[in-house]
Amino acid sequence: MAAITPLLFPHSADSADPWPALATAVSGWAETHGIVLRDAVVLLPYAQLLAPARHAFAADGGWMPRIETTQTLARALGPPVVTAPHELAHDPVFDRLRAAHLLRGLPRGADLERRDPAGFRRAVAVLVETAQALGRAAAGAAPADRVAYWQGARDLLAPVAGPGSTERWLTRIALEWAAVTTEVATDRLHALRPSAWIAVQAGGPDRLTRALLDASPPDLPCALIDVDVDPAAPFDRLVAALDAAGGAMPAVAVCNGFEAEAQAAAAQVLAHVRAGVVPVALIAQDRELVRRIRALLERSQVVLLDETGWKLSTTRAAGQVRRLLDAAAHDATTDVLLDWLKGVPELSHSVDALEAACRRHQITRVASLAGAELDAAASRALVLADRVLTPLRNAPRSAPADWLARLQSALRTSG
Repeated sequence: MAAITPLLFPHSADSADPWPALATAVSGWAETHGIVLRDAVVLLPYAQLLAPARHAFAADGGWMPRIETTQTLARALGPPVVTAPHELAHDPVFDRLRAAHLLRGLPRGADLERRDPAGFRRAVAVLVETAQALGRAAAGAAPADRVAYWQGARDLLAPVAGPGSTERWLTRIALEWAAVTTEVATDRLHALRPSAWIAVQAGGPDRLTRALLDASPPDLPCALIDVDVDPAAPFDRLVAALDAAGGAMPAVAVCNGFEAEAQAAAAQVLAHVRAGVVPVALIAQDRELVRRIRALLERSQVVLLDETGWKLSTTRAAGQVRRLLDAAAHDATTDVLLDWLKGVPELSHSVDALEAACRRHQITRVASLAGAELDAAASRALVLADRVLTPLRNAPRSAPADWLARLQSALRTSG
């Protein structure tokens, strides 16, 4: 395992461009350790940082290192990886088709599609999302550690039966699907032997970059430039300011992520309620966070009285209204129409028939459906759509109250 040297560089917080100082620090470190800079690789966390970094190193003079991200470097080292038909492709379209085929081949999946087509589509989406996430995580491990990674994941998922069995079943399928991938493009990086690895960390540690540095030979110089802000620093400044102001000090909790913050807040509210210290007020600065706290409190039969109101745009009902309005547009596509119709409970089978007809006849615009040959089920979905959407499409310019009445009627008709 290589020794990783933390590399600091003098950069003022008032300076808008840190790259010149960083380039100078890297060049000085390379010169001190006798590293041939033109054979070194600087790894950046984001592709958007490549241009300013390369400009700064070019302006610094002398030989430039190779400046890449892990993904751009992997693509430069060889042709794209061609996946086998059964493997995970990390493509949203191909992987959904493969996932649907995979589930249909299993008795439980075939039964789900027959009983609940909408549930089957959700299972396909969950399967793809989980498999892709597992595949990305596995790609961040060194090839020699990947067998242990997959076995550890299998151990965590056992047993499949019990509470959450459906989720565990889908996750286990996703795991085995991701595990059969024979080639990962970023594995090429582990065979590369630059004169030095120099990694810039921003936005948290990168699993693949860290694995590259850890797996490097002991004689290969490795440097890490951590430009992340200490997460505790803002709280330290807050505590210092409150202490200087005098008076009682509030309790401050440092939480590791969204869910931890929601659980800590809910636990504190429950502690106050059980101690009889009521009412308890929550500042709704982050609506999504407060919604999560509210859900956690409701599990303990603690009712949250909302005095700020929820934005309509954050609700499921708002999504259905938005899809309805998009489908009523004169230039609406069939994909938009189908997306709205899939939210109408009584039309699940009819929508599938209409979607199949659109794909078969390659119809992409709603206006083109008028002259298409449709079976009874597809025609039923289209008739209901026209009955709901036509008053909205043909609505004259009028008072808002009249238009809202048309919208309300359309929502009632579509259920």
